[in-house]
Amino acid sequence: MLEEIRKDLIASFLLRKSALTDAQLDTILASETEGNLDSKRGLRETGMVSKGSFGRTLKQGEENIKSALYTLFLLSYIDLASPERLAQFVRTTRMLSQLKSVDPSKEDLLKVMEALEDFVEQFAGEKRKLIL
Repeated sequence: MLEEIRKDLIASFLLRKSALTDAQLDTILASETEGNLDSKRGLRETGMVSKGSFGRTLKQGEENIKSALYTLFLLSYIDLASPERLAQFVRTTRMLSQLKSVDPSKEDLLKVMEALEDFVEQFAGEKRKLIL
C-alpha cells in the first residue's frame, strides 16, 4: 500500500510534509482493509508486525490526525483561520481528490505541489509582512 503512495508524486510529497510517519500511514491504510487483526498486521510494508506494534503505531497515527484537526479548530476559534481560508482549504482538498482521476504531466504535478506549498505558507502566516 505504501509503495503505491511512493509512486504517486503528489501523495509522496504530502506524506513528506505531513505529521504522519511512513509506518503510521502504512498502519492506518492496513487498518482500513477488510479482515481480522492478524491479516491486517501482515499487510504492513515491513511484513508481519506484532499486535502491540500495530496497535501503538495505529494509535500514534490517529493521534497525529486528531492533533491536526484540533489545530484547525483552534485556529478558527481564535480567528487565525478565517472562514475564507478554511473554504479555500476545502476547495483545495476537492481539487486534490479530482487530480487522481486525470492524467496530469509531471510539470503540472510540480505546479500543484508548488501551489500547495504556497497555500500552506499563507495559511500558516509565513508570508505575512512583519510591521516593525
